Amino acid sequence: MEVDKKRIIKDKVHLLLVDGGATNWIKIKESKFTLKPGERKEVHFEVTVPSNYNYRDAVGALVVRATPRATPTGAGGTQVFLKQGAEIIVPVVVGLPGSIQESLKLESFKVPPLIISPLSGEFEYTLHNIGNCYQNFTGTITLKGWFATAKVNSTGGVYPGDKYTDVITWKPGPLDMGVYTADANIEYGRYNPQNPIKATGQVIVVPGWLLILIILLVIARLLKGKKVPIKIKIERE
Repeated sequence: MEVDKKRIIKDKVHLLLVDGGATNWIKIKESKFTLKPGERKEVHFEVTVPSNYNYRDAVGALVVRATPRATPTGAGGTQVFLKQGAEIIVPVVVGLPGSIQESLKLESFKVPPLIISPLSGEFEYTLHNIGNCYQNFTGTITLKGWFATAKVNSTGGVYPGDKYTDVITWKPGPLDMGVYTADANIEYGRYNPQNPIKATGQVIVVPGWLLILIILLVIARLLKGKKVPIKIKIERE
């Protein structure tokens, strides 16, 4: 067994374990040991916060890796060692003193220019937590078209100083078509509701069945307008 300490950065798309930040605050008493089948062991660690801390550094993790003993296989002069391990990530979040500052900033909002149904489209936005506390948020994208309106929701959370990339998928129905306005509304405020973050984009929806119908009509028109020469051969007996 091996217990490592890392700084954790995660969102819906990424999960990164890096050095720095809380990694320098955590001290593990015993980081390597061996367990027998069915045996348990308590792992003790300490967190010492420096005087010149940064709020974004207050998120760490203990990475516990379990690797069984190597089992030699094969015969002859060459041996292959197969090892299948397991890994558990235990978040370590440190509460720091100071006034609570809740603030999310929208870094980007990406809308697919074209969706051909029945394929789905992905709407992506990235939030940057410039406050000093963890923030939960709820994102809603409202799609307003010529004939219909649809809403897609998503939730997530972002640590202080981190960026969170959220991806929302929308699958148009068979009758959805035309230009749609995509309005993003992101609500947050763990302790006090904050003004929602808003962004707007446009996407064109084209039904796949309509494309196939147009192609068939074009082919039929071309065949109809094409003159096929008729050759008649007369032979005298």
